[in-house]
Amino acid sequence: MFVPVMAGLGVYSWWQSSNEPVLAPNASAGSAIEDHGNYRLFKPAKALMPFTLEQADGVLSNKDLVGKWTFVVFGYTYCPDVCPTTLTRIKGVYKSLKRSANSQVVFVSADPLRDDVTRLSQYVAYFDSEFIGATTTHNKLFPFAQGLLLPYGIIAQKPSEDYAVSHSASIALINPQGKLHAQFKPSHQLGEVPTVDMKQMAASFAEIVEN
Repeated sequence: MFVPVMAGLGVYSWWQSSNEPVLAPNASAGSAIEDHGNYRLFKPAKALMPFTLEQADGVLSNKDLVGKWTFVVFGYTYCPDVCPTTLTRIKGVYKSLKRSANSQVVFVSADPLRDDVTRLSQYVAYFDSEFIGATTTHNKLFPFAQGLLLPYGIIAQKPSEDYAVSHSASIALINPQGKLHAQFKPSHQLGEVPTVDMKQMAASFAEIVEN
């Protein structure tokens, strides 16, 4: 079960004990959810609440999602494994994704205390110059994460603290109408970093676009 916690400055948590993501109450807002193995499909696509995130070029909002398929990854630049692995592997299939449809990748930091827009921009550019890095304060970031069903948890008071951020390894897919269309699920294998199978994701994305 998801447990929202906001108990003091810098304490934000939305998590569960099992590896398999579950939907929070009313999270699908009338959408039926089809499980396709490596991804979940929302029918109809789930509308997102208005949001604004900060990026190097200014503000990222709902209007910036219109007209493109958007892959959204949550994480943080100090992440030791899941984030760099995920972004590296997305880079490996990025051309394939763009061949299927007009696409963009947005990396959202759940660690705004340490990840300012300059650091984020430099971080994502290391993987691909087209990737977008964005973040915002937790009071705006938390509902955005909930809307995408990408939970995260953080306990931090100061940017200098040595702390980790718990975050989902799933990848949200937003359609050209700016709605949550699907969610790609990570595989969990003993001794390996939980990440989405990118070849499967690229193949499934091509099918989603075609249908």
